[in-house]
Amino acid sequence: MFRQHIQWQSAWVDSTLLVVLGLALMGWLSPQVWTFQGTLPITPQSLIVVLWGVLWGWQVGTAAVALYLVSGGLGAPVFADGASGWIHFTGSTAGFLFAFPIGALVAGWFAEQVTRMHYGASALLLLLGQLVIVLLGLTYQRGIIPVEVSLVENLLDLMPPLLVKAALGTLIVVFVGRGVTGHKPASKGS
Repeated sequence: MFRQHIQWQSAWVDSTLLVVLGLALMGWLSPQVWTFQGTLPITPQSLIVVLWGVLWGWQVGTAAVALYLVSGGLGAPVFADGASGWIHFTGSTAGFLFAFPIGALVAGWFAEQVTRMHYGASALLLLLGQLVIVLLGLTYQRGIIPVEVSLVENLLDLMPPLLVKAALGTLIVVFVGRGVTGHKPASKGS
């Protein structure tokens, strides 16, 4: 968590700017849909909402996610594949949307407990936050739509994309961390 390294103005202004920046990035990147393993569509949504909490803490992350969800509900095309509207909060994918702020909160809170962000810690936090989203989303979805495959089978199918997103997010955490803390990688002669 790198919130303490950002000191542009007052703490309130800095947090507000990070929330707005998070909202902009979520709105820009979340509508994309990637295809993984040939047919499995995945979106960067769960990564981005959890990543913001890991980078800046649970308060900034959760606030950015809440604004992201409200903007999508009000009609901004920020959900997967450019979708928008309140209708998405009532269908089979609503559980994933409702789980976004919970995932950001959980990952962000745990990130604040870590005294020094390492590769492994950031990867585990990103994976944890995404697993919270997937578990809550699948549980909600199964309550609406009968599914023949077990929850474990669903999770195993989703694990490769979650691991890829966690790895990508870890790289982002490392680059942002180095940028805001001024940390330089060790030279080869050291």
